Amino acid sequence: MTMLAVSGIEKSYGRYRVLAGVNLRLDAGEVVALMGPNGSGKSTLIKCIVGLVRPDRGTISLMGNNVFAGNGIEARRAIGYMPQIARYPETMTVGELFDLIERIRSDCRIYDRELYDALRVDALRDKQLGSLSGGQRQRVSAALAFYFSPMLLLLDEPTAGLDPISTEAIKAKIIREKTLGKTILITTHGPQDALELADRLVYLFDGLVRIDRPIATLISESSAQSLMGAIAWYLQHNGVQ
Repeated sequence: MTMLAVSGIEKSYGRYRVLAGVNLRLDAGEVVALMGPNGSGKSTLIKCIVGLVRPDRGTISLMGNNVFAGNGIEARRAIGYMPQIARYPETMTVGELFDLIERIRSDCRIYDRELYDALRVDALRDKQLGSLSGGQRQRVSAALAFYFSPMLLLLDEPTAGLDPISTEAIKAKIIREKTLGKTILITTHGPQDALELADRLVYLFDGLVRIDRPIATLISESSAQSLMGAIAWYLQHNGVQ
């Protein structure tokens, strides 16, 4: 079953073309690692899927529903999103944030608190969001992404800046969610995260998908000793400089 279909997505900011016609399909029960250098369009693509950025051209369908059409808001309720850098009201406490989101998402009656508990978010409830460290913000963002049991999870650098215990808790949660048939897209600069968690690698370069292959296939085709070596081999082999 196709969970997400991205077709011909283009996005420019002035003369700078961030996405140059991206095509991507994610199926149910699949973990995909989205990699690429800084400026390749990874975060912009995820923001387009979530609806935070409107593309100039192309379509995005979630479970067959266009996310920018009239029913797009309902379709996006199936998404859990963890941004690379979370922006929250500075004076709001963590507890107030979760209370607010629960009221906004009044359609959901059962919350997934597994990661909330594993990341010790309850210990932060009385802290103002503006006082949190980067790692604490990451813990809050990760817990929120999974909180409403979404079918599609978009995780932008989910383990960046985290302590080892929190990192392993998130990785274990991703693996469990995959066994439940959830679809997960992870942006990462770390090949180890991709190797541990993902079935497939999608590599963006200059706003285009340059690689979209199962990770095991990519490594075996290249005979490389590492994932980064396999990526370099594939790009050179296909004339990407």
